[in-house]
Amino acid sequence: MKATKLGSGSVFPSTFRRLGAGAAGLLVLLLGRDAFAQASTFKLDRLEMPGSPDDTMTQFRPVTSPRPEIFGQIGLGYSRRPLRTKTIIGDSDRTTIPRSGGGAVDDQLAVYANAGFSFLDRFIVALAFPFTPVQTGQVPDYEPTNTVFASGRTTPYDAKGPSAGDLRLDLRAIIARSENRRFALGGQINIFFPTGSGNFGGDGGAGGLFLLTGEANAGIFTFVANTGFHVRHLNSINDPLNNYGLGIGNEWRYSLGGFANIKGGKYRIGATVFGQTGFEDNDTVIGNTFFSKRNSPLEWNVEGRMRLGTADRMWLGVSGGSFILQGYGAPDLRMLAVFGIQIPLNPSEGIQKDPKLELRDKWKKEHQNIDTDHDGIIDDFDACPNDPEDHEPPDPEDGCPKPKEPPPPPKVVDTDNDGIVDTEDFCPKEPGKRSTEPNKNGCPDSIAREGSVIRTFKQVQFAFGSAQILPESFPMLQEIVDLLKANPGIKRMAVEGHTDNKGSAALNKNLSQKRSDSVMAWLIQHGIEGGRLEAHGYGMEKPVADNKTDEGRQKNRRVEFKILKEE
Repeated sequence: MKATKLGSGSVFPSTFRRLGAGAAGLLVLLLGRDAFAQASTFKLDRLEMPGSPDDTMTQFRPVTSPRPEIFGQIGLGYSRRPLRTKTIIGDSDRTTIPRSGGGAVDDQLAVYANAGFSFLDRFIVALAFPFTPVQTGQVPDYEPTNTVFASGRTTPYDAKGPSAGDLRLDLRAIIARSENRRFALGGQINIFFPTGSGNFGGDGGAGGLFLLTGEANAGIFTFVANTGFHVRHLNSINDPLNNYGLGIGNEWRYSLGGFANIKGGKYRIGATVFGQTGFEDNDTVIGNTFFSKRNSPLEWNVEGRMRLGTADRMWLGVSGGSFILQGYGAPDLRMLAVFGIQIPLNPSEGIQKDPKLELRDKWKKEHQNIDTDHDGIIDDFDACPNDPEDHEPPDPEDGCPKPKEPPPPPKVVDTDNDGIVDTEDFCPKEPGKRSTEPNKNGCPDSIAREGSVIRTFKQVQFAFGSAQILPESFPMLQEIVDLLKANPGIKRMAVEGHTDNKGSAALNKNLSQKRSDSVMAWLIQHGIEGGRLEAHGYGMEKPVADNKTDEGRQKNRRVEFKILKEE
């Protein structure tokens, strides 16, 4: 690993020294002379939720953005039984002390708000404010006399109800980083301001966490470690000096985790183990906390995370875990969900003109592992850098998707089933015969559909004064049958009979009804469902021509076919 040089020509050492000196001075000012005086409350939640775009849900990472950006994250967490009764009483009384329905703290529903600013590709300044809107439990004071809620209470606060947490200021910096960014070491100071509530929301005074962060990358895998010293106010519940209670003081914190980057980091899954132990040895207030069971919680956590948005500038994550060692604050169940967003800022004019920064950005652009199509294969080894690999066997993992199957040939459609495809059929919904004339190809000889009317080019012929259909009309009626079969969407059609004015009106009406019934019966006999047809005789009531001439009377003697319902 070739670490970044931190010589006298670098802007980093002097800035980091000033930042560290200022933070240390602020911490000393906040702690004051009473830094190690006993407080009456302490922060129970052992999760310090990070919030920058590249952090995990339980670990800080030494990763910064090449250009300035602001970010924000909101998280929601639930913990089941983070403070058990047996953690704050003597071993001999664990079977005799009444529990009043549960542990000292049974449930915690916490909200974690984070916001910050990343700049110079080296530094992060952020604020975190936890808040617990829901907490259930009871006053955690027990005496060895088997009496609950004793008069001599060491924690004069109820465990129930909402509580505010201590405001946390994060001052983070990259100490060293390899040129390819696969290895990095970071340092940070987290300053806690006493804004927390007494019911396990805060420590009752200022505090500080001095943390080292490191990570190493191997292919798609990243491994992260955190370790540091947490300066806290002293607090006790019951009598920890006589092994009958819980003492809180300075602590050593640690974590180790790893995750896999999928599709170039768009998706991430991983696991973490994180814990702590007390750092006090026979203190006159809280006794010995170093690797005591009560003061050494250890948890495991698994998480998944995905990037959102067109530029992957938002993220959503969920995780779950439980205790490995049942120290205080390690719950039976811990569940988390977070949503965050990062907003890049345009670099200032001064930064744009800085030749060192320009050379650094140029080098990163030339050497970073670019994966344009986010298929997990960097462009240098991707035969198709703009088309994501589908990773489907037996295709080789060459970065190219499986060749697409050729499109099927266009489907041959013949709607009216007359043997002439629709693309050549001038009447695609009316069965007909093939013709050399394009405007007649596929059209019937004797009928034509015009909107809701089936027009006949010839009259239906009947025997004189009779309803008997003459054979010469059979071909035309067969064309109507074929049309109805080719168009099942025609749900109802009327057969209407008409006469001229010769004879009486009653006689003509009766004759026209019989003739329309006869035509309908013929259609049914040749395969048309009776429910699709109805017959009406109108006699001389609806002439279409003048009955005073032979030509007019000929036109009035007719059978009409009208579509009444079509879907």
